[in-house]
Amino acid sequence: MKTKGNKKLSDWLIRCDASAECDSFLWSRHPEDQVTFIRAALLPAAAEGVNWRTIYPPIYKEWQTRRPHFPDFNTMAAEIQQFHSR
Repeated sequence: MKTKGNKKLSDWLIRCDASAECDSFLWSRHPEDQVTFIRAALLPAAAEGVNWRTIYPPIYKEWQTRRPHFPDFNTMAAEIQQFHSR
């Protein structure tokens, strides 16, 4: 049985996967924008108290070959921590 917390985590995983799948960064012609998009999806999850550390590894594993600018887990953790410390 799913708990409310698992539903919330699942919802954020779907949102972040959709963000990773989106090719919007191609319009800007700046491939590094793909990092901005995935981080922008993870930050609200973290702000809601969802464990983004559970969300990012499967996203990274699935998309790293097609989204080569996605940072590894430790780099993303440092970036999210930097945003939270502001």
